[in-house]
Amino acid sequence: MEPRKVSCLLLLVATHSVAFGQGGVSTEVVERASRSVVLFKGVTENGTVLGSGFVVSPDGKIATNLHVIRDMKSGGVQLSSGEIYDTFTVVAYDERKDIAVIKIPGFDLPALEFANSNEVKPGEAVMAIGSPKGLQGTVTTGVVSAVRDDPFSRGYKVIQTDAAANPGNSGGPLINVNGLVIGVLTAKIPGSEGLNFAVPSNYVRGLIASEAKVMTLTEFRAAVSTATVDAFANNDSFPVSWKSMVSGNLFKIRKETDVVYVERVLSDAQKRAGEFVSLELRSGKSGLTGKEHLILAGQFLDRWRNRQVLNHCTFDVPVEISEFSKSRIAGRALGPASGSRLDFKKCTYDKDFAWQEFVWIPE
Repeated sequence: MEPRKVSCLLLLVATHSVAFGQGGVSTEVVERASRSVVLFKGVTENGTVLGSGFVVSPDGKIATNLHVIRDMKSGGVQLSSGEIYDTFTVVAYDERKDIAVIKIPGFDLPALEFANSNEVKPGEAVMAIGSPKGLQGTVTTGVVSAVRDDPFSRGYKVIQTDAAANPGNSGGPLINVNGLVIGVLTAKIPGSEGLNFAVPSNYVRGLIASEAKVMTLTEFRAAVSTATVDAFANNDSFPVSWKSMVSGNLFKIRKETDVVYVERVLSDAQKRAGEFVSLELRSGKSGLTGKEHLILAGQFLDRWRNRQVLNHCTFDVPVEISEFSKSRIAGRALGPASGSRLDFKKCTYDKDFAWQEFVWIPE
């Protein structure tokens, strides 16, 4: 299998930190869970990398992301107690789902328990624990935003959460209010806030149960660098880059058998402001239909404080595709009428929504 390619997601290994608040989560649950979260530190051809993980068995098995360890020439693990293990072995990994299980020569370690991730529901309170910039035990809270098919179609489910995550959180646990692991934090949409993703815990449980050959880091690097054919890869020649003949907007498209994923190309300024626009279209009896998910950023005047305030407005609007080929995509979307103005304080338009036709061609 080729090395995991994620062009639209920011993997969360290394760099900067953020302060997390505990919100309404029990401090006892936070304290108990934090004892099981570890810091990964390793050396690669390009320098030092940092990541997170968590103990899954008292004898030293630890779950993390595969991308945390895949390029390490040497690496170690530091427990929350401060104990350091200078080496570890890899006992199982799943490249498609970006998860791995390693082992250190530990004994009687504080292990986290798993929840049944099939029972996770949107709206559940969660917390994430990790080591951004090596700051172990850093906690953030939020909710499960959705449980969905992986938006970039690698063939598995993901848990979407607004619990804040930053580089260095990769491999850390996403935990429910009972202190049980529901997922492994893996990636976020770059330039956004609150669009973070975790691999469901049931995949990790299955991986632990299917342990294969124990490998050193050298053997592991050799194994994951050996390219194999991905039978599920999208190997057709469908164009990736498209342009709207109406608005001039640019789009990136990933086409699967019965699902089409679309992301609008935004400027760096829009990304920094937290804007995000995507479409998910599915085949049905009437053709391709779905919704466009928009997060738009803008300012309004706060008259009480006499200053401009940045706000984010979210819309989900229906989209219908009437023509879909390698040379032309045409359809309509329910959106604000031409000339409408968005009130960023109320997140409402001054005109009613109406169907707007569009045509895209390969860029």
